Amino acid sequence: MEAGSFLAGRVVVENNTGRAIRVPGCGTLFQVALVSSTYHPTVGWTQCLRTVTIPTGESSYPAPVPAIYRFCSEEPQASAPTCMFGGHPPPLPPGDYRAVVFQEGHLIPFPPAVTVRVTPP
Repeated sequence: MEAGSFLAGRVVVENNTGRAIRVPGCGTLFQVALVSSTYHPTVGWTQCLRTVTIPTGESSYPAPVPAIYRFCSEEPQASAPTCMFGGHPPPLPPGDYRAVVFQEGHLIPFPPAVTVRVTPP
């Protein structure tokens, strides 16, 4: 995938419990982030509370995969890259990453990571 772009990812859940699962959450229950040996992003969750229902059977949840840094800083610092014009995070550097599913709590078994190669823009 090209640095600075997004893949249209989805998390597919097979709920074989025989009942709907109701969990507290906000927005989405799942996020996918690119991780490498030198980049381990922090994934944030929206701070609101409502009940999210995972129905029985198969369901899917959108989880776009960004090839950009999750956070940036307006001022140069070691803990975050410097924001681009307009306050946007810069693209990830080219290289091999793993697409990892993050979830709010522990709702499902963690699926194996998928290798993704980020190429120059």
